[in-house]
Amino acid sequence: MKTASLIIMLSLLGSLALTAGIHDNAGEYGYQFLNISNNPISLALAGRGIHRGAELSSFMYQPAVGAVESHRSLGISHTAWLDDTKFNNVYYSYSNRISHLGLALRNLDYGSLENRDDNGFLIGYYSPLNLSLMGNYARRITPSIYAGANLGVVYEKLNTDSSVGVHSDWGLTLLPPLRDSKLSVAVRNLGLSSRMNEESTKLPLSFEADLSKGFDFENKSLTVEISGIKAIDDHWKATISTELELYGLVFLRGGYKLFYDAEDLTAGVGFRWQRFAIDYGWAAFNSRLNDIHSLGISYHF
Repeated sequence: MKTASLIIMLSLLGSLALTAGIHDNAGEYGYQFLNISNNPISLALAGRGIHRGAELSSFMYQPAVGAVESHRSLGISHTAWLDDTKFNNVYYSYSNRISHLGLALRNLDYGSLENRDDNGFLIGYYSPLNLSLMGNYARRITPSIYAGANLGVVYEKLNTDSSVGVHSDWGLTLLPPLRDSKLSVAVRNLGLSSRMNEESTKLPLSFEADLSKGFDFENKSLTVEISGIKAIDDHWKATISTELELYGLVFLRGGYKLFYDAEDLTAGVGFRWQRFAIDYGWAAFNSRLNDIHSLGISYHF
């Protein structure tokens, strides 16, 4: 009964997002930094990599996936985002294949911006801030079904105005009968926030689904993942990504984004030696926007 209730709940919430077109209030949703790729692996795998980065911070996108494999890891990543902004991430992930606990601190740093009066005169500088502190818990419901939830506090500041809120994600990960395959669905960015400049900041609700299949060769493995994303304030988007693992030491990654307005190709590479790993991710932007670069270091213990 618990499993059925979870599936029904996610299906109902997901159907709302699936049937919605572009929302009448498109462009009015804040806290968009919650959707930025959370580490170089995700960035290189078309912004997803849900079933390949489970040892790191995939739980931020898919709350249930962290419990699938046994691991304990700590990581930090830095992303040179658009227009000289910086996205920083610190995360901890622990799973014993029965349950998973995760913590994540995310920060989008805009640097110092000029503050001018109505006449255009410079009167000082200010530093906008986006910050999220989030916890995760996931658990194995049956040998092939995992459920999880995220709960976090989010803070946004722009000059003298600020807003604080709570946000949550709910997800299921299933292991189909097909060998080395995974299917995940999630409803993300549910929550509410206080008013900023006399108006509440809306969270960017979305429904997301990911399907992956692995192929094993001698000392090598290949994983292919396809994903669909429907945000409440945007049209349907999709991604396809792949990762080639060589001897458990080198990871070659690539992806492509479909139906995105200014994004398409992504790529990256990772190296792992004993307990340490270093990963690099790159994503191309068009429409005169700069490309994105991300670097991360993690420790597995």
